[in-house]
Amino acid sequence: MRTSGTLLGLQYFSNSKCFFACKCHTWYTTENSTLYPKNMTSFARYFDENKKLVNVSMDDVEALIANQENKEDIADLIYCRYYERYLKIFFYESKETTTYQYDKGVEYKKNIFNTEYKNGFVIMASCCLLIETLSAFIEGDNETPKGEGRQSFETVFDKAKKYKNRLQEFSKQNFYKAVRCGILHQGETYKSFKIRRTGDLFNKTESAINAALFAKELKAFLKGYVNELKSSKWDSEAWDNCRVKLRHIINNSRL
Repeated sequence: MRTSGTLLGLQYFSNSKCFFACKCHTWYTTENSTLYPKNMTSFARYFDENKKLVNVSMDDVEALIANQENKEDIADLIYCRYYERYLKIFFYESKETTTYQYDKGVEYKKNIFNTEYKNGFVIMASCCLLIETLSAFIEGDNETPKGEGRQSFETVFDKAKKYKNRLQEFSKQNFYKAVRCGILHQGETYKSFKIRRTGDLFNKTESAINAALFAKELKAFLKGYVNELKSSKWDSEAWDNCRVKLRHIINNSRL
């Protein structure tokens, strides 16, 4: 039987009851000890606003998707899973600064983390991984269908139009081959594409992408997808495909 409370904390077991926390600050309780979760692989693992570890397992998510009352919980967990894994580091801000020397002896005082540890290619590599994953959620795919990698990116760029998100600017711009395949396979871009962390999001004249702004737009896209799930009906296409994808993730963790 599932009961609820209002506390938040670490996953733990007490009196044969399994508790696990969701970002929405709701507890779910299984009183039957025979239902002790066997798949404890993490679906989402993060620290909440009180710096307490929240670790939600695959079995926890499997229980959640059985009931439409958990719709917002599931959507929040999808955001946590992918923001924490693929985007969060790029929004970290350090206060440490130092003076850097450039050409002709010119010196600038700049942020150490942003200057030395952030790299546009790493940002774009991570973003490309996330785009392909989000496409699979939108379409309900287990993995990108063979020969349809380019279309998986177009699916996200087309969806961006619905969210009024600037990633739509990359639709039909050969992004998949020139950027995604170039970076993920060879650590470079093709067809004269350039990766920067300054300037406009996409300078078509120079084929230049501002990776920092790209990550910002992808974060907004992820929020847009989560908000669409929260506002859509349980039997909508968006949720049908989302649940299919979640079941694939759960099953893949067991193989």
